[in-house]
Amino acid sequence: MQGLSDLFSGFAALFAAGGVLWLLLLLAVALWSLIAERYWYFFFVYPQAQEIALRRWKRYEKADLRTVRRARSQIIGSVFAETHRSVNFIQSLVGVMFLLGLFGSVGGVMRVLDAESLGGAAGQLRVADGLVRAAVPILAAGSLVLVALFFTRALSDRADRETRLLADRLRRGQ
Repeated sequence: MQGLSDLFSGFAALFAAGGVLWLLLLLAVALWSLIAERYWYFFFVYPQAQEIALRRWKRYEKADLRTVRRARSQIIGSVFAETHRSVNFIQSLVGVMFLLGLFGSVGGVMRVLDAESLGGAAGQLRVADGLVRAAVPILAAGSLVLVALFFTRALSDRADRETRLLADRLRRGQ
């Protein structure tokens, strides 16, 4: 029981040192929820949506060329909108998280500069506290952003690829 109490007190001290870490945690939960939702969509929902799009395309087999082009454009546009839904928001959220980490770091640096005027042990303690407050948010945000960039890029590439593949299937008439 004491170990659990020490763990929670350690987390409390970490979040107190960072200042903006609570907001970073909230944004990280939102970010990973959106990333998980996109992967859920591509693995479980998109195959059905692709079949629906292909069935819609089959209705236009005997139509004139202008109608076929317009229908193909509409089908591809709707699939593009669904596959790219919230990908741009995820990319924006990654940028906001990094800027939030920089903001927390600036707050810590300002604390260090403020402590420079103090002398003795009190000044050294304030400098050390300021360094922790500067380092923790940027390290937390940097590590979150570094991992999230991989998944964000993979989602963006997958959305582009799936849209392109469906457009090719519609062009060939499959």
